[in-house]
Amino acid sequence: MARHTAIGIDAGGTTTKAGLVTPEGEILVRVERPTDASAATKGVLAVVDELFERAPSVDAEVVAAGAGVAGFIGDSTVIFSPNLVFDDPNVGAAISARAGVPAVADNDANAAAWGERTFGAARGSDNVVLITLGTGVGSGFIVDGRILRGHSGAAAELGHMVIDPSGPPCGCGLRGCLEQFSSGTAIARMGREAVVENPDSSIVAFAGSVDAIRAEHVGKAARGR
Repeated sequence: MARHTAIGIDAGGTTTKAGLVTPEGEILVRVERPTDASAATKGVLAVVDELFERAPSVDAEVVAAGAGVAGFIGDSTVIFSPNLVFDDPNVGAAISARAGVPAVADNDANAAAWGERTFGAARGSDNVVLITLGTGVGSGFIVDGRILRGHSGAAAELGHMVIDPSGPPCGCGLRGCLEQFSSGTAIARMGREAVVENPDSSIVAFAGSVDAIRAEHVGKAARGR
């Protein structure tokens, strides 16, 4: 008899990752593909298709799906995403229509915090703070056993807390958000700015060109390898 599994999806600013997961939290299959920043829902549905195709190979039956999405979410719908465009903002409904199973979408950091509370480092804790560092900066808060959402669904978004009102413009429309100083995107931007002042920087050697600089190249230059 096939094992009941859920599809879990992490639709990040750079990469969309997904897996077939058992009720006990075991990941049977993993898939990953670059996120299309101009059509993020399309990428979500693509990993759903791939996982359905691979489910029989691990004797799995998909009975539900969930997506963690980089953005502000309400009722499984993307209200606003600073770094991505969702060609269909009704992500939960789009997954359900494609897969034929119940599906929900939530903020990616909220989903990660709940996952850690259920299966990970915060298992059993009713008060949890989780911060994600990637293309942007995200945060998920659990207070008294419940996700903190706030009136608009965007409560406690640390990445968009303004720490320098005259700082760089942010995709959310503000200036000087934390995300503009500590995310992968910010590190890449500051790396490009640094090589303008110091053209002999090893950052360029690792990246190949100024335009190709990413956070990983800045990290390699800092380590010297």
